Amino acid sequence: MRENKNKQYTGTKTIKKIGKATYEVVVHFNENAAETMQDKLKRIILKEMEREKHQKAIKND
Repeated sequence: MRENKNKQYTGTKTIKKIGKATYEVVVHFNENAAETMQDKLKRIILKEMEREKHQKAIKND
């Protein structure tokens, strides 16, 4: 397995070990974004709820 180690990052770095695998995630946000994190999460949740509603409707047909 190839490791890509970029030491130059901006944002919040999280390292999580699950079993024998170690995951490193760097989260960073666009400061010029037009949408707040709250707006983004609300949009994602509403979209998921609509998808589930649609799936249930198909299943009940």
